[in-house]
Amino acid sequence: MSTHVERSGHPAATPAAPRVRRRVARNLLGGPGRVTGADLARGIAVLGMFTAHVGVTSADLGSPEGWLGLAHGRSSILFATVAGLSLALVTGGTTPFAGAALRTARGRILVRVVLLLALVAVLDLFGTRVLLILGFYAAYFVLALPFLRVTPARLAATALVVAVVGPVLVYYGPEALARAGLRAPHDGSGAATDFLLTGHYPALVWMAYVLAGLAVGRSDLRSPTLQLGLVAGGFGAAALFSLASATLVAGAGGAVTIDGQVTVTSAQYLAQVPGWSDPWPPLSGLYLEGPHDDTMFEALGSGGFALGVLGLCLLLGRVVEGRAAGAVTRAVRWVVLVVVTLLAAVGALALTVYSAQIVAIWWWTRTYFDLLDPPTNGPLGWMVLISLAAATLWRALLGRGPLERLFSGVARRVFPADRHDADR
Repeated sequence: MSTHVERSGHPAATPAAPRVRRRVARNLLGGPGRVTGADLARGIAVLGMFTAHVGVTSADLGSPEGWLGLAHGRSSILFATVAGLSLALVTGGTTPFAGAALRTARGRILVRVVLLLALVAVLDLFGTRVLLILGFYAAYFVLALPFLRVTPARLAATALVVAVVGPVLVYYGPEALARAGLRAPHDGSGAATDFLLTGHYPALVWMAYVLAGLAVGRSDLRSPTLQLGLVAGGFGAAALFSLASATLVAGAGGAVTIDGQVTVTSAQYLAQVPGWSDPWPPLSGLYLEGPHDDTMFEALGSGGFALGVLGLCLLLGRVVEGRAAGAVTRAVRWVVLVVVTLLAAVGALALTVYSAQIVAIWWWTRTYFDLLDPPTNGPLGWMVLISLAAATLWRALLGRGPLERLFSGVARRVFPADRHDADR
């Protein structure tokens, strides 16, 4: 029996080698049911939250720190928007599940909710001062369940209503509670109020992003019209509402003046709770659009920014998936392929990477210095590089991340597979 030798003089690849290469390639792209653009957007959101947590940033867009400052607020909003998109994908995409398939999908979502709450409870024990979004994320999943069969147009309209009305409720709601002799929650007994109204990511505003993402996920994600519309419309809305906010804030005396007016009228800052007839926080407080101001201008502006990023990611996904091969050169496609593969790996392992970040911040702070107040962006750079490399290597060799695999496995065991059962 002879062994075939190629002309180079080296033995031909064994049958196992092509299988390994195909498996690695399949793992890195996530398989036929995976949307590369969604993983890319989620990866950008996770690394953006890294930047918001441990980065040295500024408001000067003429400096690298200024560009890093764009991560504040916008990263978590992008994360919530992609959460809505993911909900759409696991419940049928453009054709929502119905009947038994929908009940199974809802059951699995609720199992993930319970697991998320357990995970965030563990992460909170590290005491890193990071304002964890995962508990709110779980609440958004529950609140989104009644909307799983709503049409994209109605989802978009509902998201718009929430973005306009929700900020008013979040701004004046705690004031009304205080003046009625009630109090905002300070412990777990007020969890529902905290999730909806008074928390750092109040659902009365943040469900706008989830519903917008759900609307996008119910649309044809491969449509160039949708992708370009998200880019143009999203970034256009971000610019428009940023300009409108700046104009209104300047007309009200500037952000410092507005903050001062809020401070002297809000029950949150006063030693004695004001009465119904005492001055209320000014309407101008709703003109602001800074990170976590939770105003209409932030909801529509930063929400638009998130949709623009999502559209751009879906466009880049076309290049990686080979559906835009004629529009780009081979060199450009390879550069895009490498960058997208690295970022999408982080997005595919988002839960694991996000959780590892909390542990890393805790360890670094105990060992060296407070990582939430770093002297340089060196630690951020190392965290990003290590996350990109580790997530890509894990995904290439093992596929799904450890926490993602655990959550999926438990959900499927509690609610067994059916014919609609496809990972997305």
